Amino acid sequence: MEKTAERFAPMFMHMYATLGALSKAFYERYGEEALPIIARVAANSGVGIARIIQKMGPVRDMKDLGEILKMWETMGFASELIELTNNTIHFKVPKCPLGLEGTTRELCEAMMSSDSKMVSTLLEQEVEAKILKSIAAGDKYCEVKYSTK
Repeated sequence: MEKTAERFAPMFMHMYATLGALSKAFYERYGEEALPIIARVAANSGVGIARIIQKMGPVRDMKDLGEILKMWETMGFASELIELTNNTIHFKVPKCPLGLEGTTRELCEAMMSSDSKMVSTLLEQEVEAKILKSIAAGDKYCEVKYSTK
């Protein structure tokens, strides 16, 4: 399974980059007016991704999400786990898979609606999402923390 995931990594990363490029172009064209639309589309995408993941097996807590994060690493999504408990997952990524470097924190937050909604859907409860660092906003890496409320 891991070898198959590795072979699909370039396609996986290309899809993320394409989604980011499209959102970036939409934001550049329409400015702040585009952000709610981008966030809504991203959130809907997050629900869809969660539904696919749920078919692969149950996700009961943040530790299960940590296992998914490990699986994504084989797909080319490098990350560093900082904290993992039943209620919290906190990680860093060295590169924005969406290619949002040099844009804005607001665009990053709109796009991250996907991950926030994915996590909430998987856990079947609202989560608090904190984007502590953002490459889009000029930070050297992204740092994100999700906690159950």
